[in-house]
Amino acid sequence: MFPHPKYAVVDETVLVSTENWSPSGLGGASSRGWGVVVENRAFARDLEAVFRADADGWDVTSWADHHETATFVEPDPATVTYPTVYEPEPVALEGAELLLAPDNAEGRLLELLEGAEESIDVTQASIGDDASALEATIEAAERGVEVRVLLDASWYNEADNRQVIERLETAAARDDLPLEARLVEPGERFEKIHAKGVIVDGDTVVLGSLNWNWNSLRNNREVVLALHGESVASYYTAVFEADWEETTPLPVPLELLGAVGVGVIAAGVLGWHRLAFDGRGGESQRKQEESVDDERIYF
Repeated sequence: MFPHPKYAVVDETVLVSTENWSPSGLGGASSRGWGVVVENRAFARDLEAVFRADADGWDVTSWADHHETATFVEPDPATVTYPTVYEPEPVALEGAELLLAPDNAEGRLLELLEGAEESIDVTQASIGDDASALEATIEAAERGVEVRVLLDASWYNEADNRQVIERLETAAARDDLPLEARLVEPGERFEKIHAKGVIVDGDTVVLGSLNWNWNSLRNNREVVLALHGESVASYYTAVFEADWEETTPLPVPLELLGAVGVGVIAAGVLGWHRLAFDGRGGESQRKQEESVDDERIYF
């Protein structure tokens, strides 16, 4: 199991992000990313248990031992400054779930996609052809769900992402599906998309370290949150809409033309969210949904 999550547990507070702890990620100097801070004893307890189980694994090497033999490469500095567009703000939250890969994250994500009735908005750095979530998204469009997929156009992602988009647009044109897919070019608001987010039916947001590919879904340790409520979804939807509008749709493949009459910013680029519960617990490692009198998120 490869460790790929981006999270921290501090006392009774949990931070879950799509971003690496680097100047380009959490530092806000490059990536479009989404993140959330959850204040809840149950979430913190469950995620701490995951951390301890992973840290005590038979294949774990101490940093001191690793440092003696490791070779380090100095990365290119990320020094660009991007403007703050979306300030933190409190919103209502109806419930939350803590999901883990390779445990329950894929199954729950598929449940949400398969249960979509109106809309699915996806933002990803890239999507693998083997991703079960991609198939579930296409099947949702076949049911009449309006689907939008937003992918990164960085030089190392562009070729593969164009193939994914062409596949989606071809299916949409051939079967007259309500499905669009687009690439986001680097611009003045951020350099690249690194977020891994989904908005379902305008009332559920899924975010975390989970990339849409087989390896991430089945082999990696990933940490994901599903946040429920129209207020939280509307915040992320506003960010998605802004990113979507700055893209240019790819043309329909030429062979189909004759037959036919596809974040959040707080400090720099990354969006931060503070979620305060009233302290009621639950089995959040497997699934946690709460109805609380005084829940709020600060973005």
